[in-house]
Amino acid sequence: MTDVAVLSETQRQGEATRAALGVQMRARPLWSGAGGLSGVPVRYVAPYRLRGANSPELLYENIVHNGAVYVAEAGSTTNVYTSADLKAWTARPVDASSALAAGRLTAAGSLLMTLTAYAGNHGLRTSIDSGAAWVYQLNVGANDLTCSAGGIGYLLSGYGYSTFRTHTSANPAGTARDFGVAQQWRKVLHNGARWLVVNDAGTMALWSANGLDGWTNSAGLAAAVTNLPTGTRQGFTLGGRFIVVTMAEGTLSAIYSDDANAWTVGTVGAMEPTGLRVSALGATAAELGGVLYIPVKLTDGTSYWNALVATDGTKFKWLPTFWRGTEALPTIRTRVGGGGLIFNGTSQAGMPAAARFESNPDAMEVYLAI
Repeated sequence: MTDVAVLSETQRQGEATRAALGVQMRARPLWSGAGGLSGVPVRYVAPYRLRGANSPELLYENIVHNGAVYVAEAGSTTNVYTSADLKAWTARPVDASSALAAGRLTAAGSLLMTLTAYAGNHGLRTSIDSGAAWVYQLNVGANDLTCSAGGIGYLLSGYGYSTFRTHTSANPAGTARDFGVAQQWRKVLHNGARWLVVNDAGTMALWSANGLDGWTNSAGLAAAVTNLPTGTRQGFTLGGRFIVVTMAEGTLSAIYSDDANAWTVGTVGAMEPTGLRVSALGATAAELGGVLYIPVKLTDGTSYWNALVATDGTKFKWLPTFWRGTEALPTIRTRVGGGGLIFNGTSQAGMPAAARFESNPDAMEVYLAI
């Protein structure tokens, strides 16, 4: 029997065995949406590709969009950068005498917000003209945080207070408000109907019908997290769903809610299939095709890799690594208009051009359908 015949017979027997076990090997586009979470992945074909050159050639991080342009940080102490196409970037001075606080750039509708520091004093600055001009609003704490949800910009206390501020393009100066509960509030989320603020430990949350006042305890969250291991938690949204992901002992777990009050436990203790362990969970995530993609750092105890994990709150799928190194995880976002994911190899400013990636629309996944 020829080698070709032997190979053909082996493949035939393998297919017959899989059929007998109710298993079929199939292929599908990798970024195919929620259906892509089913089955057991066997191989990925060209999941990522490099993005083109920038001008100026910098590594742009924490990219937001204000409805008109992309805005990013790029390691400059005084400038943010704006771009219409993620290729040609324009420096926009925020304040020549102050240093930008990294990771505090936020877009809430057309409003841009960021924090600056000078001689130990920190301030909130806003722009309503795509970064062309910035206005000082008020003095803030060094640990205060910014975020946005549902078109509202938030300034959260970094010191465990119940007070916070809301800012919009119609009211850049903002309004002082109170959650009514003192916690280390980290992030406000919006699922299209309700707003949810989650504390730093991911063990308590409040919801509001308007994102401004009337904050009510999310009663089901505290009960749901008792079913999960203790660890680092991050809150996200996927369409109309709130998701809280827990990283613990190298694994991932999730709970989810569609109304910000009743919570369901999804997968508990999901492990990377090759034996790598999760050592860091990204603070940002991006939605594509009804699936949430989160950067994670993986380790074998000696080396470290950055990768993406996909989830809908009920299960996880581990995608291939895209960077090897100990540098911090990058932020991730979806191109405006749904043109795929964009992310860097790391969040470290000054990395080479090859550190810029995007999802490859032609990527394929070979999987076992069970």
